[in-house]
Amino acid sequence: MPHQMRLKLALYFMSLALLLHFVGSSVGIILLNAGLERSTDNFLKELVSEVMPAIQIVDSRPTLKNWVERLREDNLRILSTIQIFDKDRQLLEHYGPPGVPLFFSGRLEGSSLNGQLSVRSCNQLIRESGKIYGYVQIQEPTRQNDSAILQAIYAALLVMPVLGVLVALAGYWFASIALKPVEQTMHLLRRFIADAGHELNTPIAIIAASLETLQETLREHSIDGQELTSLIAAATARMSELASDLIFLARVEDPMLAYPFTPIRIGQIVEDVARDYQILAAQKHLQLQVANVDESEVNGNAEFLRRMIGNLLSNSLRYTDAGGRLEISSRSAGNQVEIAVSDTGIGIPADCLAMVFDRFFRVDKARARAEGGAGLGLSIVRAVVETHKGTVNVTSTVGQGTTFTISLPLIKRPGKAS
Repeated sequence: MPHQMRLKLALYFMSLALLLHFVGSSVGIILLNAGLERSTDNFLKELVSEVMPAIQIVDSRPTLKNWVERLREDNLRILSTIQIFDKDRQLLEHYGPPGVPLFFSGRLEGSSLNGQLSVRSCNQLIRESGKIYGYVQIQEPTRQNDSAILQAIYAALLVMPVLGVLVALAGYWFASIALKPVEQTMHLLRRFIADAGHELNTPIAIIAASLETLQETLREHSIDGQELTSLIAAATARMSELASDLIFLARVEDPMLAYPFTPIRIGQIVEDVARDYQILAAQKHLQLQVANVDESEVNGNAEFLRRMIGNLLSNSLRYTDAGGRLEISSRSAGNQVEIAVSDTGIGIPADCLAMVFDRFFRVDKARARAEGGAGLGLSIVRAVVETHKGTVNVTSTVGQGTTFTISLPLIKRPGKAS
């Protein structure tokens, strides 16, 4: 149980760290992309400012031919795409690397001489003496920016598993330190419960022995004390059951104690416990039926499993009226074995289903006092199920009955088809 709690906390730490890393990386990549686009746009605006003075108006049309000729004579290359548009935004001239022949400002994707191309584009109006003659547009490919963004995304993705493992290990280590006082406290509490249960056994034994002496004395002197001695006997039995349940529950829930787990045929346990409860069912005029027995094996503790099934049957006997029926069965379901205990008893209200496994919780307190029981039976059932890494569920309809279903993992046999 502490190991599972540490793992859960480590997983929580890892999930939180990965979420923060994802959010932080996403924000960082968005800001990086915005910064690269802003830098490119500023660069394009500077180029436009440098090109504008070189534009000439010939026959009412803007041109850069003379400027380009001078660059060629000086063996200078045009590294950015320069486009001249007329006032109707029709492309007139094109210089430098292939670009997208569309009038646009910002990111632009389209066809060029080299196929599909993504560029950032910046343009400016060509005006002279208040008259508009066209536009100059400069484009710069975005492949370098896109490559930088892609590299950042790959880096963030590559960091995630490493970060996850490191945070999980660190989280497990911190959880071990943080939970140590809690685990020690829980261990002391379980020891206290177990010791208290053992200590209760001594006065209970004395009371039981004294009760026998008292009954014998009353019988010798012909004194009628049947009612008084019956009350004392019932109270003694209830205290004894409570002490026994407390000791057993403390044993099951104590992770510091190791109990032998061996391959066990669950069907054999079901049959043995059902046989033991046949007499009790007959005394209450109830029918106890074993509907199905599965031969599958689980890795478990026989004493714990017997107590678990016995507590479920005892609970059904306690809350089923004479003439009712109880049924127990076991069957394989995938890699699990399901043990079901059903009855035709008084049922459990829907708002109480989530609390039936709580310690000392009783659905019908008046009936519980009359029938006996310490209120720990179903808590022991849940503790045993969790110890065997299984699950327990309950369904019920008031006035019709209740079904408890326990699922336990089967033993995995090497080479056996699932």
